[in-house]
Amino acid sequence: MLKALLKLCLLVILPVIYLSIAGSFNPLKLYNDWLKEKLAESIYRGVYQEIEKQLLAIDERQWGFKIKEIAENFNTEIQFKKIDQMAKQDNQRSRLIAGDYVALGNEQGSVALRIADTDWAIAIASDTTFAQNTYLEASGPIYLFQNALDKIPIHQLDEHVDELESRFQVQIEILTDAKLAEINNKQKVYQYKNLSWIKDVNENEIFLIKTQNGQTLSLSLERDQLIIVSAMFIPIFLVLLFVCAGLLMWLWPLWKDHQSLTQTAKSFGEGHLNARARVRKGAFTAELSTSFNRMAENIRNLIQTNQSLTNAVAHDLRTPMARLRFANDILKSGNCNAEEIAHYRNTINASIEALDYLIAQTLHYARYNRSTDINHFKYERFATEILEEVEQYQFDNEDIDYDTHIEPTLLRNQQFVDGKALKRALVNLLNNATKYAKSLVSVSFAQHGDEFALTVEDDGEGVLEKDYETIFQPYKQLSNQQRDMAEGVGLGLAIVKQIAHWHNGQIRIKRSELGGACFTLSWKKTNP
Repeated sequence: MLKALLKLCLLVILPVIYLSIAGSFNPLKLYNDWLKEKLAESIYRGVYQEIEKQLLAIDERQWGFKIKEIAENFNTEIQFKKIDQMAKQDNQRSRLIAGDYVALGNEQGSVALRIADTDWAIAIASDTTFAQNTYLEASGPIYLFQNALDKIPIHQLDEHVDELESRFQVQIEILTDAKLAEINNKQKVYQYKNLSWIKDVNENEIFLIKTQNGQTLSLSLERDQLIIVSAMFIPIFLVLLFVCAGLLMWLWPLWKDHQSLTQTAKSFGEGHLNARARVRKGAFTAELSTSFNRMAENIRNLIQTNQSLTNAVAHDLRTPMARLRFANDILKSGNCNAEEIAHYRNTINASIEALDYLIAQTLHYARYNRSTDINHFKYERFATEILEEVEQYQFDNEDIDYDTHIEPTLLRNQQFVDGKALKRALVNLLNNATKYAKSLVSVSFAQHGDEFALTVEDDGEGVLEKDYETIFQPYKQLSNQQRDMAEGVGLGLAIVKQIAHWHNGQIRIKRSELGGACFTLSWKKTNP
């Protein structure tokens, strides 16, 4: 899961980092330059034309002084250089020569334009964001407008309004005294240095300009609203686009894994017990898929085990049931003497005992053939249980010697275990060892680091290595192919194996130094 989250962060953060530091191929930078050029053309087109007109009206040697004079009335930097010096890149120079507005990409955000057919270009630095100060934006253009306005005779002002509007890309209204009074009474008039302005209903600035005879003009700079809206939303859109692309790249494999897991679960639920989820290394659903596969495997094994259990129990029930039925029929017939009656009664009792043993072993196997139930675990001195059980076996089997080896610390300390389960495993191992031992059974209980080990071995014939796995399977009896009920039902070692799994441990078999089989049940130390 951590790897998947890290992948998501990389998919989102890397595009953002790229957009922050990439150079020529940065789409945000290219868009920003384009936007600066369009805004410069929209707002300052008349300014560029007026500067060009004033420069062409004088000797070229005076251009530097004229630019300096104009720049004093601008609050942004105005550059005046040769095209080769102004533009550092070939594509910028070629665009300037072609007469395009060119964003220079410098810290001042300057936009350059060639002067007529000369080798010179002018560049105006302008912060084209909405945080730009009104005065910084408008002072230069209004200075040039005022300059042009002063050259027009007062009585000809009405005749030149259209020409001024076209040249400076503005809207002009000559305000009457009544209109001016209404503005002063009803609207807030902003004042900064030599500029005054009000705002219309759309929060656009309308500048108030005084003529030579004291008349007032309202002057509003025209803006391309589409470009302004683009300036607000396109950068946000591009960032969101990259974020969404990163999320899509992350979510697409997640969705595919989800669909695959859903289909597998559906297939498994329809009875295809071999269906397994595809596990991709590092995938977000890897842990879930692994858990599902483990669960599916456990369910399949449980079903197969129950089928085998049912078949085996049904098979083992037939023999004692047949003996019971036969003995009962003979006794009911009355055609038998006292000796035969005693024999058939013994047969009935033996068959009942065999049935009881089969049922008991089957219930034990069914109990431990499932997930661990921690409610059965508690702190116990299991070493004491071992000593008591071995002592009872020694009492019941006088012809066999039982030897025990238990570490002293385990006798003093308690272990967090399912005592009943481990005692059942010990009994089954002792039964098996007692059954095949010649004269000696050895039991040991030790701790190696954080692992416990219970070992039971005998001096019997032992088990062939090829049968090591087989003997732990239910109803497998190597020396009893006819499944004689007097010899057991083949569940003892299978129960031990399940109890080992119950404790998240394992059962191993090897050749004992005593000559017979050596079984070791081991499990990790756990805490509640």
